[in-house]
Amino acid sequence: MDKQATVRSIRASYKIEQVENGWTVSTTDGTVFVFADAKQMAEWFCMIVGVPLEGKKTELDVIEQEIRRLARAYG
Repeated sequence: MDKQATVRSIRASYKIEQVENGWTVSTTDGTVFVFADAKQMAEWFCMIVGVPLEGKKTELDVIEQEIRRLARAYG
C-alpha cells in the first residue's frame, strides 16, 4: 500500500477533534483515544501506519553497531 492510500484510509477511519485538554481521535467502531498534545497523537498515528515519527538517525549507537557487526559475522 502506498503512502497516499494509507493517508486516505486513515482519514476515512478516524475523526480527529481538538478539545480543551488536548486531542481526541474517534474510530468508526466508536473507540475514542485521548491525547494530551499533538505530538502524542502524531506518535500514535505513526505507530498505526508503521512509519517512524523522527527522521532516520545519521549515526548508530555503539550497541546497535555491535549488533549489526555480529549479525554480519554470523549471517
